Amino acid sequence: MDSTSSYGVPYTAWRTSVLGLLLLVLTLITAVIGIPSGEARPWERYLKDVQPSSTPDEQAEAVEGLLQRLLQDRAEDFAVIVDTTAGPQGKDTFIVKSPGVTVSVEVTGSSGVAAAWGILHYLKYYCHAHVSWEAQQLDLPDTLPPASFNITSNDKFRYYQNVCTVSYSMAWWGWQRWQKEIDWMALNGINLPLAFTGQEAIWQRLYTKMGLTQEELDEHFAGPAFLAWGRMGNIRGWGGPLWPSWHNQTLILQKQILARMRQFGMIPVLPAFAGHVPAGIARIYPEANITRLGPWSHFTDPYTRTYLLDFNDPLFQEIGSAFIEEVTSEFGSDHIYNCDTFNEMTPASSDPEYLRSVGVAVYSAISKADPDAIWVMQGWLFYSDQSFWRTAQAEALLTSVPTGRLLVLDLASEVAPQYSRLQSYFGQPFIFCMLHNFGGVDGLFGNVDVLLKNYEDARNFPNVTMVGTGLTPEGINQNYVMYDFMNELGWRPAAPQVSSWAADYASRRYGSNDGRLGQAWNLLMRSVYNNTVNTVNHGQYVIVKRPKLNLQPDKLWYSVSDVVAAWDLLVSVVQDKNQGLNIESQQIYQEYGANQSPPSPLRKKTIANKKITKQEILHKSIRLFKRSTVDGDVEAGDDDASGGEKMKLDTLSQLLQRTEAANFKEREVSEGEVDWRLIGDNMAVLVEHEDDDEEGENHKYVNNEYEQHKLERKIKLENSNYMQDEGLFAGSVEEEDDVRSRKEKINTEGVMETRYKSVTDQATFQHDLVDVTRQILQVVGGEMALTLITNYNNQVLLALQESHHLLQVILTDLDLLLGSSPDFLLGRWLEDAASWATNEKERDQYIFNALNQISLWGPTGEIHDYAIKQWSGLITNYIKPRWEFFSETLETSLEQGKPFNEEQFNWDLFTLVEDPFTKETNVTYPTDPQGNTTEIVVGLYNKYRPVFDSRLLQVMEKRYQKHLRAFSKTAMKRKRKIIKRKRGRQHIVTAAEN
Repeated sequence: MDSTSSYGVPYTAWRTSVLGLLLLVLTLITAVIGIPSGEARPWERYLKDVQPSSTPDEQAEAVEGLLQRLLQDRAEDFAVIVDTTAGPQGKDTFIVKSPGVTVSVEVTGSSGVAAAWGILHYLKYYCHAHVSWEAQQLDLPDTLPPASFNITSNDKFRYYQNVCTVSYSMAWWGWQRWQKEIDWMALNGINLPLAFTGQEAIWQRLYTKMGLTQEELDEHFAGPAFLAWGRMGNIRGWGGPLWPSWHNQTLILQKQILARMRQFGMIPVLPAFAGHVPAGIARIYPEANITRLGPWSHFTDPYTRTYLLDFNDPLFQEIGSAFIEEVTSEFGSDHIYNCDTFNEMTPASSDPEYLRSVGVAVYSAISKADPDAIWVMQGWLFYSDQSFWRTAQAEALLTSVPTGRLLVLDLASEVAPQYSRLQSYFGQPFIFCMLHNFGGVDGLFGNVDVLLKNYEDARNFPNVTMVGTGLTPEGINQNYVMYDFMNELGWRPAAPQVSSWAADYASRRYGSNDGRLGQAWNLLMRSVYNNTVNTVNHGQYVIVKRPKLNLQPDKLWYSVSDVVAAWDLLVSVVQDKNQGLNIESQQIYQEYGANQSPPSPLRKKTIANKKITKQEILHKSIRLFKRSTVDGDVEAGDDDASGGEKMKLDTLSQLLQRTEAANFKEREVSEGEVDWRLIGDNMAVLVEHEDDDEEGENHKYVNNEYEQHKLERKIKLENSNYMQDEGLFAGSVEEEDDVRSRKEKINTEGVMETRYKSVTDQATFQHDLVDVTRQILQVVGGEMALTLITNYNNQVLLALQESHHLLQVILTDLDLLLGSSPDFLLGRWLEDAASWATNEKERDQYIFNALNQISLWGPTGEIHDYAIKQWSGLITNYIKPRWEFFSETLETSLEQGKPFNEEQFNWDLFTLVEDPFTKETNVTYPTDPQGNTTEIVVGLYNKYRPVFDSRLLQVMEKRYQKHLRAFSKTAMKRKRKIIKRKRGRQHIVTAAEN
């Protein structure tokens, strides 16, 4: 039996650092000296009254249902009790007692959420189990281990969801997926979730009563994939209309969601009126003071410049209170409502008195219908438009509501907290949130050290009004490790030691104590998950961006060598399990039927009407699903880094030791010196195999001279001395693999138990194996794309044609990899969208919505690539054709001696590739994984790993260090400005005193 800390975590799994203990002491001192208790904390006065609406027995029953869904037959091993007196009032407490024999584990919680939280805590830290969005690892021991612990949360609330999450990730969820997510919320202690589903049905009912026509409402409501931005007044009508079947289904779904949330003891956050109205309101109320806001994010009419009802107009109170009455009549109420009036929209005036009147009007409309109401506001406006929301403006809005009646979500506290700039929101309570993700994009990313620093700063802030922690990503189903880490800050009294936490995370995620897994996660946590250089990362990497000549390399906040080393370790586990599995690259294509022929040329199609304009496409072709007035048929158509220290350049010997890649010379390498022959040679066997077309001829997309060039390359490849003569290898790939394998075996000496079969077959391991390999191909593909552009700029046609082909091969490999995992399939996103349809018209509209959001994001690409995904199907049918079209356009430019016309290219790309993709609603994409993940990964590893043993890794390290130096220089300049500003203020004060 492991000895256990007082926080219910075995010492073997968690050790509190000395720094953490000191911070805890400082926190307690601050609490005692700086913050009075009891009623002297006015920001908590009304929050104390926020309580679950369900009884303890109902909450216990909900947790028992969760156990049945999660553990099936093992659910009977747990006994659940909900006792509201189990811990201090205003916080959640869970108590777990397990004797370690064949009797039930007793779990007591102060709420249903607390009891479920305690169950997950026990599963994680005593049974080494794991629950996440993508998969679970629940191989429990026959006899559940002994435990005894009592843990109380740090705060009252754990919040969940961004107002965008419901569109980027949850747009097409049905009840089964929602049930799984609500279970996950309870297991992670979340007790304050957003609940926005079905509100358009309420608005439809209310506006119809007011006299608006269906046509006016169709012009107002955004489509299912864009509801979030319609609700916030950014856009109107795009992707619509909303059909009666949609309203009916979402009403039913919302009632199911709310019922289950409340059964667990959660407090759902319902919507409120923010002032955005249909244009038709002006017809019914011609005297109303209605203005049009400015355009949002490159959108044009008729899809933007939304209508805003003046806050001081009496109609605002009438509509606002009527909406709350309709909502609560339909769904009940827990007295907490979200309202965001100025999301990325500038108010009409910066006059503090005007802004104060706005706050008064919003809250009055809510409280008129619900006197106990608390307004929840996303604090994104204070970060995104700091030039407008200065101290006076922010104070006017925030203090317009009685203290404690407004709850602010400090939306991106992990990187850009605003509470400190705004004096802890001038006394209003706030929740420290982690935003982390934009658009639901893929790509390994995190900032664990900065998160911890900002979190500890918040705990130590004088008179801080923080009442909880929260998760506010725009999209989920990515980088789960960061959310698991953040959730634990809700109960940890001090920061964990990241290296120990990472090793334990690997153990429970995979159900194994193989040391290599912990090593791999430590490498990832110290590199790609530890952005300390204030890099803004929206996941729009080179390989998934719209091609253009001035693309810049992806900014690197991490050492690529660490990610490669982690990849080595993960693949070594697979190779050991398969007794040295060494699959040739060609085999994976033959076995899984992937087409490795050179891509067919995407010839420019003739546009029938050369005079067609962007505006015509916008109004005629894009709005496919507008209702017919006759029969409804479809018509045609920053913070400084910790200490601001400048990192020292790693010596090359240290780099080689970290990556075990002791096979290139110690010298500086420029980006132009990367020798892509290595990857080309590894692909040579694939280039040979070409499928015949209908006429029995192979597709050719390069001239005979290039074919002769490839033949010469092949002859060189067959000469075993070639690569050694070129200085690319110190030895053969096979010899290097043997050396690496021996080193890995040494590294894993002392491992008490390794369950290779169970590890490699775990869905969690396979997900991560795909995700890390995806990251590798993302890096390689980005470099190849930049090489392609360089070859064009150097006007070397043969080199351009070669890089064109190699980039297409990399993208094919990426799609093959992603297609082996259930978590990276475009087909599932579209299948879920189609499941909402009751007829073909609705089906086509919903699939169009789903495709447009993850590609063009607007009629003509207004926010293109913002929500791009690295999904199988999207790579093959969208990203790959874009690069192919770009490459062929560049080749034509060189062949004809004409300059590249970017404006014309963008228009042709839109009309021939991008826009047609969003309208091809009858294309079938796989909804089930294809192929064996581990075999595919090993094949790709054997193919791409040598690339990093060449000069590429040196290039990436050089770029990484360059970025660090640039950030350090910027940070020092910022620091000097702050010091200068403070000295200036002090000089003014001194002069005034004299």
